[in-house]
Amino acid sequence: MEQTIRLRRSIISVPANREKMLNKAFSLDADVIMLDLEDSVPVQEKEEARSRVVAAFMEQDWKGKVRSYRINGMDTPFAYRDIIDVVEQAGGFIDVIVIPKVNDPAEIKAIDYLLTQIEARMGFRHRIGLEASIETAVGMLRVGEIALSSTRLETLVFGVADYGASLTMMSKGISGHGDMEDFYPGHRWHFPLSRMIMAAKAAGLAAIDAPYGDYKDPEGLRRSCLLSAALGYDGKWVIHPDQIQIINELYTPSAEDVQRSRRILEAYSQAQCQGIGSLAMDGKMVDAASIRVAQVISSQWEAISKRN
Repeated sequence: MEQTIRLRRSIISVPANREKMLNKAFSLDADVIMLDLEDSVPVQEKEEARSRVVAAFMEQDWKGKVRSYRINGMDTPFAYRDIIDVVEQAGGFIDVIVIPKVNDPAEIKAIDYLLTQIEARMGFRHRIGLEASIETAVGMLRVGEIALSSTRLETLVFGVADYGASLTMMSKGISGHGDMEDFYPGHRWHFPLSRMIMAAKAAGLAAIDAPYGDYKDPEGLRRSCLLSAALGYDGKWVIHPDQIQIINELYTPSAEDVQRSRRILEAYSQAQCQGIGSLAMDGKMVDAASIRVAQVISSQWEAISKRN
């Protein structure tokens, strides 16, 4: 099944129990608004927060942004109600569900089966996508299996803080990149970032980097964006509205990449019409992976143009 391509340069997480923050998020220029039911919501407020999520999906003007929410982990007593209570009421307005701390592909499959039943029962016309957040050593060890676990899966997300904690890495408590990185000879997150992007792209998925923790350090944010963008990441989580402009800028495809992608897709279309099995451009063979990348870049640029 063809994977859905969405614009995901910047993703802002909004606590579903904080009405003021939730309302403000819809005025921001982030590509994705993620309504959070997990870590940011106290246990005693989980149920009310679900109602706020339903209302936001059904009543807010999302202005073309990706409509998503994060459930609690599958090892908690909240996840199944996060899915049933929200999707049964607002499933027709939901693009993506984010699953935190995924350690096993069975978690993704279980949610896939449940969503299939709800969609059939409620008569929803579109399939809800899934995003898997890789936040532990176990999840990173099995990231390849997780990436291939479901055709609903659209994205892998790197959860740097919990991942570092699962490895007992040194920390000063900064939630995101930029935590005690100066002392290490090199980039201490390079291996997990590389491992996760490899799994994501092999499965045809998008890959999203963890946030940069110090929102008052724009140059540090730029370096962090450039590092993951150079590895092939499609976007980054935002922890403060001031970060959105920089993140959008650095994960936007260049004009040269867009032009080349359009040429590849045009040549591919002509080759198909003529029944030609192989494709060459500028003296180089164009393989299936190159066509897929061209499709992603072209779709991203179209989405950006519509937003502007």
